[in-house]
Amino acid sequence: MKRLVFICSGNTCRSPMAKGLFMKHLEERNPELLDKIEVITAGTHPHPGDTASPGALEAMEEVGIDISDHQARPVTEEMLAEADLVLTMTKAHRDYLTRIYGENERIFSLYEFLGQDGDVLDPFGGDTDTYRACRDELWQLMEMLVDRLENELL
Repeated sequence: MKRLVFICSGNTCRSPMAKGLFMKHLEERNPELLDKIEVITAGTHPHPGDTASPGALEAMEEVGIDISDHQARPVTEEMLAEADLVLTMTKAHRDYLTRIYGENERIFSLYEFLGQDGDVLDPFGGDTDTYRACRDELWQLMEMLVDRLENELL
């Protein structure tokens, strides 16, 4: 089984949204892959036990994805060591992880892994439309990610 880790700052918005959207893409396109990959999330600076933010919950509910059972947790050295792929929401997150835990050929920013330049919009503290914009950005990125990973997982 492959282990994919999504990392953002507080682990209450982008990374749980990315996980939900990634799993939705897999479920719709290749449900047999659900048994071949474990997806976890973490934050560089979370408050452990925090739930997904209200804006993230609402934006995800609008597309039929329930992330209400999510609880924030910090990234750990063990988590990184056991991961097959670590995808951060920004280049700054990637740089933070490599500064703290050392270089690791399995850590990429999400855009970098997909061959693009950019960072995922941070909706924290924004209004509902900001969370929707982040969700929609992540929806497209997760579609691209599934396209790329399907061949490696099959």
